[in-house]
Amino acid sequence: MNRMQFFGVRTTGSLAFRLFPHWARVLHLEAAVLQGVNLPLGLDLTRHRAAVQALKADDGVRGALITSHKLSVVRAASDLIDALTPQAQRCQEVSALYKRDGMLWGDACDPANSGLALTHFLGADYWKQHADAAILSLGGGGAAVALLLHLLTEARCRPRKLIIADIRPDNLAHCEAVARPYRTDGMRIEYKLSSSAHENDALVRSLQSHSLVINATGMGKDLPGSPVSDGVVFPQHGAIWELNYRGERPFLQQAHAQRASRSLQVTDGWHYFLHGWSSVMQRVYDVPITPEVFAAFCDASDANR
Repeated sequence: MNRMQFFGVRTTGSLAFRLFPHWARVLHLEAAVLQGVNLPLGLDLTRHRAAVQALKADDGVRGALITSHKLSVVRAASDLIDALTPQAQRCQEVSALYKRDGMLWGDACDPANSGLALTHFLGADYWKQHADAAILSLGGGGAAVALLLHLLTEARCRPRKLIIADIRPDNLAHCEAVARPYRTDGMRIEYKLSSSAHENDALVRSLQSHSLVINATGMGKDLPGSPVSDGVVFPQHGAIWELNYRGERPFLQQAHAQRASRSLQVTDGWHYFLHGWSSVMQRVYDVPITPEVFAAFCDASDANR
Protein backbone atom coordinates (compact mmCIF):
# COMPACT_ATOMS: atom_id res chain seq x y z
CA MET A 1 0.00 0.00 0.00
CA ASN A 2 2.67 2.48 -1.05
CA ARG A 3 1.15 4.03 -4.16
CA MET A 4 0.52 7.76 -4.22
CA GLN A 5 -1.53 9.34 -6.98
CA PHE A 6 -1.05 12.67 -8.71
CA PHE A 7 -4.17 14.38 -10.09
CA GLY A 8 -3.15 16.76 -12.87
CA VAL A 9 -3.90 17.82 -16.43
CA ARG A 10 -0.97 16.20 -18.26
CA THR A 11 0.92 14.44 -15.51
CA THR A 12 3.31 12.52 -17.77
CA GLY A 13 5.38 15.67 -18.34
CA SER A 14 5.86 16.38 -14.66
CA LEU A 15 9.33 16.43 -13.20
CA ALA A 16 7.80 14.86 -10.09
CA PHE A 17 8.08 11.41 -11.65
CA ARG A 18 11.85 11.75 -11.97
CA LEU A 19 12.23 13.25 -8.50
CA PHE A 20 9.80 11.02 -6.61
CA PRO A 21 12.28 8.14 -6.04
CA HIS A 22 14.81 10.63 -4.62
CA TRP A 23 12.15 12.16 -2.38
CA ALA A 24 11.12 8.69 -1.22
CA ARG A 25 14.72 7.91 -0.23
CA VAL A 26 15.01 11.15 1.75
CA LEU A 27 11.77 10.28 3.58
CA HIS A 28 12.78 6.62 4.07
CA LEU A 29 9.77 5.33 2.16
CA GLU A 30 10.46 1.87 0.79
CA ALA A 31 8.84 0.90 -2.51
CA ALA A 32 6.81 4.11 -2.77
CA VAL A 33 5.41 4.61 -6.28
CA LEU A 34 3.83 7.65 -7.93
CA GLN A 35 0.89 7.15 -10.30
CA GLY A 36 -0.50 9.90 -12.55
CA VAL A 37 -4.21 10.55 -13.03
CA ASN A 38 -5.01 12.91 -15.91
CA LEU A 39 -8.18 14.99 -15.56
CA PRO A 40 -9.50 17.63 -17.97
CA LEU A 41 -9.94 21.31 -17.27
CA GLY A 42 -13.48 22.57 -17.67
CA LEU A 43 -16.93 22.37 -16.14
CA ASP A 44 -17.62 18.64 -16.64
CA LEU A 45 -16.51 17.02 -13.38
CA THR A 46 -17.60 13.44 -14.08
CA ARG A 47 -14.04 12.13 -14.31
CA HIS A 48 -12.97 14.00 -11.20
CA ARG A 49 -15.63 12.23 -9.16
CA ALA A 50 -14.72 8.86 -10.66
CA ALA A 51 -11.05 9.43 -9.77
CA VAL A 52 -11.89 10.09 -6.12
CA GLN A 53 -14.18 7.04 -6.03
CA ALA A 54 -11.40 4.85 -7.43
CA LEU A 55 -8.81 6.20 -5.00
CA LYS A 56 -11.09 5.67 -2.03
CA ALA A 57 -11.87 2.08 -3.03
CA ASP A 58 -8.27 1.06 -3.77
CA ASP A 59 -6.45 -0.17 -0.65
CA GLY A 60 -3.17 0.04 -2.56
CA VAL A 61 -3.38 3.85 -2.82
CA ARG A 62 -2.38 5.91 0.22
CA GLY A 63 -3.61 9.25 -1.12
CA ALA A 64 -3.06 11.88 -3.79
CA LEU A 65 -1.57 15.26 -4.55
CA ILE A 66 -3.92 17.52 -6.52
CA THR A 67 -2.62 20.35 -8.68
CA SER A 68 -4.99 22.11 -11.08
CA HIS A 69 -8.19 20.53 -9.75
CA LYS A 70 -8.16 21.57 -6.07
CA LEU A 71 -11.52 23.30 -6.29
CA SER A 72 -12.99 20.88 -8.82
CA VAL A 73 -12.38 17.79 -6.68
CA VAL A 74 -14.37 19.28 -3.80
CA ARG A 75 -17.13 20.41 -6.12
CA ALA A 76 -17.30 16.99 -7.75
CA ALA A 77 -16.83 14.67 -4.79
CA SER A 78 -17.25 16.43 -1.44
CA ASP A 79 -19.62 13.70 -0.26
CA LEU A 80 -16.92 11.06 -0.88
CA ILE A 81 -14.38 12.84 1.33
CA ASP A 82 -15.10 11.77 4.90
CA ALA A 83 -13.41 14.71 6.60
CA LEU A 84 -11.87 18.05 5.68
CA THR A 85 -9.27 19.81 7.78
CA PRO A 86 -10.19 23.32 9.00
CA GLN A 87 -8.01 24.87 6.29
CA ALA A 88 -9.69 22.78 3.59
CA GLN A 89 -13.08 23.84 4.94
CA ARG A 90 -12.05 27.49 4.74
CA CYS A 91 -10.75 27.09 1.17
CA GLN A 92 -13.36 24.60 0.01
CA GLU A 93 -10.49 22.99 -1.89
CA VAL A 94 -8.04 20.14 -1.35
CA SER A 95 -4.43 19.76 -2.42
CA ALA A 96 -4.01 16.50 -0.50
CA LEU A 97 -6.20 13.42 -0.15
CA TYR A 98 -5.03 10.86 2.37
CA LYS A 99 -6.35 7.91 4.37
CA ARG A 100 -6.42 7.56 8.16
CA ASP A 101 -8.19 4.79 10.08
CA GLY A 102 -10.45 3.90 7.18
CA MET A 103 -11.43 7.51 6.44
CA LEU A 104 -10.56 9.66 3.43
CA TRP A 105 -9.32 13.10 4.51
CA GLY A 106 -8.80 16.24 2.47
CA ASP A 107 -6.41 19.03 3.37
CA ALA A 108 -5.47 22.35 1.79
CA CYS A 109 -1.71 22.65 2.24
CA ASP A 110 -1.22 25.58 -0.11
CA PRO A 111 -1.97 28.57 2.17
CA ALA A 112 0.98 27.67 4.40
CA ASN A 113 3.12 26.73 1.40
CA SER A 114 2.27 29.98 -0.35
CA GLY A 115 3.50 31.93 2.65
CA LEU A 116 6.70 29.89 2.95
CA ALA A 117 7.52 30.32 -0.75
CA LEU A 118 6.67 34.02 -0.70
CA THR A 119 8.90 34.63 2.33
CA HIS A 120 11.70 32.69 0.66
CA PHE A 121 11.37 34.97 -2.40
CA LEU A 122 10.78 38.40 -0.83
CA GLY A 123 11.71 38.09 2.84
CA ALA A 124 9.46 38.37 5.88
CA ASP A 125 9.12 42.19 6.04
CA TYR A 126 8.71 43.10 2.37
CA TRP A 127 5.33 44.83 2.80
CA LYS A 128 6.58 46.88 5.75
CA GLN A 129 9.50 48.04 3.66
CA HIS A 130 7.27 48.94 0.67
CA ALA A 131 4.06 50.31 2.14
CA ASP A 132 2.53 51.44 -1.18
CA ALA A 133 3.15 48.17 -3.02
CA ALA A 134 0.29 45.84 -3.94
CA ILE A 135 -0.15 42.26 -5.09
CA LEU A 136 -1.82 41.47 -8.41
CA SER A 137 -2.78 37.83 -8.81
CA LEU A 138 -3.53 37.08 -12.45
CA GLY A 139 -5.79 34.09 -11.87
CA GLY A 140 -8.42 33.46 -9.20
CA GLY A 141 -8.26 29.68 -8.85
CA GLY A 142 -6.72 27.52 -6.15
CA ALA A 143 -3.37 29.32 -5.99
CA ALA A 144 -5.10 32.67 -5.51
CA VAL A 145 -7.32 31.24 -2.77
CA ALA A 146 -4.23 29.88 -1.01
CA LEU A 147 -2.49 33.26 -1.19
CA LEU A 148 -5.63 35.03 -0.01
CA LEU A 149 -6.00 32.78 3.03
CA HIS A 150 -2.33 33.06 3.87
CA LEU A 151 -2.57 36.85 3.88
CA LEU A 152 -5.78 36.86 5.92
CA THR A 153 -4.93 34.20 8.50
CA GLU A 154 -1.17 33.67 8.72
CA ALA A 155 0.85 36.60 7.35
CA ARG A 156 2.89 38.76 9.73
CA CYS A 157 2.37 41.77 7.46
CA ARG A 158 0.21 42.43 4.43
CA PRO A 159 0.27 44.66 1.35
CA ARG A 160 -2.01 47.67 1.20
CA LYS A 161 -3.95 46.10 -1.65
CA LEU A 162 -4.57 42.68 -3.18
CA ILE A 163 -6.08 42.51 -6.67
CA ILE A 164 -7.39 39.17 -7.95
CA ALA A 165 -8.17 39.10 -11.67
CA ASP A 166 -9.80 36.20 -13.47
CA ILE A 167 -11.74 35.43 -16.63
CA ARG A 168 -14.32 33.39 -14.66
CA PRO A 169 -16.82 35.20 -12.42
CA ASP A 170 -17.42 32.02 -10.39
CA ASN A 171 -13.74 31.94 -9.37
CA LEU A 172 -13.91 35.57 -8.25
CA ALA A 173 -17.12 34.89 -6.34
CA HIS A 174 -15.44 31.96 -4.62
CA CYS A 175 -12.45 34.10 -3.59
CA GLU A 176 -14.81 36.75 -2.23
CA ALA A 177 -16.76 34.16 -0.25
CA VAL A 178 -13.54 32.72 1.22
CA ALA A 179 -12.38 36.19 2.33
CA ARG A 180 -15.71 37.38 3.74
CA PRO A 181 -15.37 36.02 7.32
CA TYR A 182 -11.96 37.62 7.95
CA ARG A 183 -10.70 41.02 9.00
CA THR A 184 -8.48 42.57 6.36
CA ASP A 185 -6.68 44.93 8.78
CA GLY A 186 -6.30 47.65 6.19
CA MET A 187 -5.62 45.44 3.16
CA ARG A 188 -8.06 46.35 0.41
CA ILE A 189 -9.15 43.41 -1.76
CA GLU A 190 -10.38 44.02 -5.31
CA TYR A 191 -11.88 41.40 -7.61
CA LYS A 192 -11.52 42.15 -11.31
CA LEU A 193 -13.21 40.31 -14.17
CA SER A 194 -10.57 40.42 -16.89
CA SER A 195 -10.96 38.55 -20.14
CA SER A 196 -7.93 39.56 -22.22
CA ALA A 197 -4.19 40.09 -22.03
CA HIS A 198 -4.68 43.79 -22.75
CA GLU A 199 -7.02 44.16 -19.77
CA ASN A 200 -4.41 42.45 -17.63
CA ASP A 201 -1.75 44.78 -19.04
CA ALA A 202 -3.82 47.73 -17.79
CA LEU A 203 -4.04 46.22 -14.31
CA VAL A 204 -0.26 45.75 -14.25
CA ARG A 205 0.25 49.31 -15.45
CA SER A 206 -1.85 50.64 -12.54
CA LEU A 207 0.50 49.21 -9.89
CA GLN A 208 2.90 51.21 -7.74
CA SER A 209 6.62 50.43 -7.69
CA HIS A 210 7.76 47.31 -5.79
CA SER A 211 4.39 45.62 -6.38
CA LEU A 212 4.18 41.87 -6.91
CA VAL A 213 2.64 40.40 -10.08
CA ILE A 214 1.79 36.68 -10.02
CA ASN A 215 0.90 34.38 -12.88
CA ALA A 216 -1.62 32.12 -11.15
CA THR A 217 -3.57 31.30 -14.31
CA GLY A 218 -1.83 28.06 -15.28
CA MET A 219 -1.00 29.66 -18.64
CA GLY A 220 2.42 28.60 -19.81
CA LYS A 221 2.04 25.06 -18.45
CA ASP A 222 -1.53 23.71 -18.44
CA LEU A 223 -2.70 26.27 -21.02
CA PRO A 224 -0.72 27.96 -23.82
CA GLY A 225 0.39 31.56 -23.74
CA SER A 226 0.73 34.26 -21.11
CA PRO A 227 -1.92 36.27 -19.22
CA VAL A 228 -0.24 39.51 -20.41
CA SER A 229 0.86 40.74 -23.82
CA ASP A 230 4.41 41.50 -24.93
CA GLY A 231 3.48 45.17 -24.49
CA VAL A 232 3.08 44.84 -20.73
CA VAL A 233 5.11 47.20 -18.54
CA PHE A 234 5.93 45.68 -15.18
CA PRO A 235 6.18 47.96 -12.11
CA GLN A 236 9.53 49.58 -11.45
CA HIS A 237 11.47 47.59 -8.83
CA GLY A 238 8.64 45.08 -8.98
CA ALA A 239 8.57 41.42 -8.05
CA ILE A 240 7.38 38.88 -10.62
CA TRP A 241 6.31 35.39 -9.56
CA GLU A 242 5.66 32.78 -12.23
CA LEU A 243 3.97 29.95 -10.31
CA ASN A 244 4.78 27.40 -13.00
CA TYR A 245 8.06 25.58 -12.53
CA ARG A 246 8.11 24.01 -16.00
CA GLY A 247 6.70 24.48 -19.49
CA GLU A 248 7.25 27.25 -22.04
CA ARG A 249 6.37 29.94 -19.47
CA PRO A 250 6.22 32.99 -21.75
CA PHE A 251 5.20 35.12 -18.73
CA LEU A 252 8.55 34.31 -17.15
CA GLN A 253 10.32 35.22 -20.40
CA GLN A 254 8.44 38.54 -20.55
CA ALA A 255 9.57 39.32 -17.01
CA HIS A 256 13.19 38.40 -17.72
CA ALA A 257 13.15 40.67 -20.79
CA GLN A 258 12.42 43.64 -18.47
CA ARG A 259 14.51 42.48 -15.54
CA ALA A 260 17.33 44.98 -16.01
CA SER A 261 15.35 47.93 -17.38
CA ARG A 262 12.65 47.75 -14.66
CA SER A 263 14.92 46.45 -11.83
CA LEU A 264 12.73 43.40 -11.28
CA GLN A 265 13.02 40.48 -8.89
CA VAL A 266 11.90 37.41 -10.82
CA THR A 267 11.31 33.88 -9.64
CA ASP A 268 9.46 30.80 -10.78
CA GLY A 269 7.44 28.18 -8.91
CA TRP A 270 10.30 25.82 -8.03
CA HIS A 271 10.39 26.46 -4.28
CA TYR A 272 6.57 26.49 -4.12
CA PHE A 273 6.58 23.18 -6.01
CA LEU A 274 8.93 21.59 -3.45
CA HIS A 275 6.92 22.82 -0.49
CA GLY A 276 3.78 21.48 -2.17
CA TRP A 277 5.10 17.99 -2.77
CA SER A 278 6.84 17.61 0.59
CA SER A 279 3.76 18.74 2.53
CA VAL A 280 1.45 16.35 0.68
CA MET A 281 3.86 13.43 1.00
CA GLN A 282 4.01 14.20 4.71
CA ARG A 283 0.23 13.72 4.94
CA VAL A 284 -0.11 10.81 2.53
CA TYR A 285 2.65 8.75 4.14
CA ASP A 286 2.25 10.17 7.67
CA VAL A 287 5.95 11.04 8.01
CA PRO A 288 7.47 14.03 9.85
CA ILE A 289 9.23 16.69 7.78
CA THR A 290 11.51 18.82 9.91
CA PRO A 291 13.44 21.81 8.53
CA GLU A 292 16.47 19.52 8.21
CA VAL A 293 14.47 16.92 6.27
CA PHE A 294 13.05 19.63 3.99
CA ALA A 295 16.58 20.92 3.34
CA ALA A 296 17.62 17.40 2.29
CA PHE A 297 14.46 17.18 0.16
CA CYS A 298 15.46 20.40 -1.63
CA ASP A 299 19.06 19.29 -2.07
CA ALA A 300 17.94 16.01 -3.67
CA SER A 301 15.58 17.93 -5.94
CA ASP A 302 18.18 20.46 -7.04
CA ALA A 303 20.71 17.73 -7.76
CA ASN A 304 18.30 15.80 -9.99
CA ARG A 305 16.29 18.60 -11.59
